[in-house]
Formats: sequence, C-alpha cells, structure tokens
Amino acid sequence: MSVIVNKEDLKMTYHEKRMIVTSFIGIAVSISYIIFAITTYQSGSAQSLTLRFWAEWILIFIGIGVVAMIIGTILFSIIYPITISIKLKLEHKDMTDDELKKQVESMIKTDMVEDEMGKLIELKSMRIGFAFAGVGFVLSLISLLLNYSPIVMIHIIFLSFSIGSVLEGLASLYYYKKGIRHA
Repeated sequence: MSVIVNKEDLKMTYHEKRMIVTSFIGIAVSISYIIFAITTYQSGSAQSLTLRFWAEWILIFIGIGVVAMIIGTILFSIIYPITISIKLKLEHKDMTDDELKKQVESMIKTDMVEDEMGKLIELKSMRIGFAFAGVGFVLSLISLLLNYSPIVMIHIIFLSFSIGSVLEGLASLYYYKKGIRHA
C-alpha cells in the first residue's frame, strides 16, 4: 500500500527549519562572544587592552562559529529525516518500512529543491545581512575618527558581521513564511 503524504502536513519546510537552526547557532555564538568580551573587559587585565589579544579571540570565536555551524548542519541533516519518518509512521501505522523509506526519500528530495522563489528569498536576505554588515563597518571607521580605540573598531566589525548573518537567516525565515512582494 502506497500512501502519499502532503508536504503541507509538515507545516515548516526544510529551508525554514534549516534557517532556524543556523540562526540559533549564530545567536548563540554572538551572545557567547558578548559575554566573553564583557567579562574579560570587567576583569581589567592588562592583556585585554591589546589589539592582538582581541584579534586572537575574535579569530577563535569565528572558528567556534564555523565548527558549530558544521556540527549543527550535520545534526540537522540526520535529525530531519528521522523526524519525518517518525511522523509518517505515527500517522500511517500500516505503512511498511520500504514504503516509509521511499516516502521519506521522496519528501526530502522535493523539500530540498530550491526553486526561483527560494533563490529570490536568499538574495533578498543576503542584501539585508550585507547592508547591516556594511553599516557596521562604516560605524567602526567612524569610531576611529572619534578617537575610540581600534579595539572598539574590531568589536563593532565582528558584531556587525555576526548580527548581519543572524539577520540574514531571520529575514529568510520571514520571507519563507510571508512571501516576497515583487516591486
């Protein structure tokens, strides 16, 4: 017996769920860095006043972010089909394992396909992320003109790029839910 399950039954698409995972990871890394920076600054160590110290830690947090994103993507790629399988098995108890496997594979293949709408969402979301990062870069240059420390400058750059990346993911999620108006 072959059972066709409507993709709409899953509520959120693969792309929406992936954006939630990547945005959560980005937010977690950004918050971790902010907490680290604040506690390090409040400790008042002389080493924390050097540009080299902060450059080193920003690079470490970039590495942490990359590794966390890779691990998150791998875990999502493993967990996503499992959750679909469980949901299908619970809804269709009479489905055989072979039918279940074929249905899950079919659903994943169709859900992962990126159409023109997905590409447009990606472009619009990237524009938001890059705009935020660009504004942050300009603000970091202004901070130097106002005689703030170069340490402040690299914090502004790092956080603007991090927050821009998170905003890109959140904008994608918004566009997937609400759609895009063609203007």
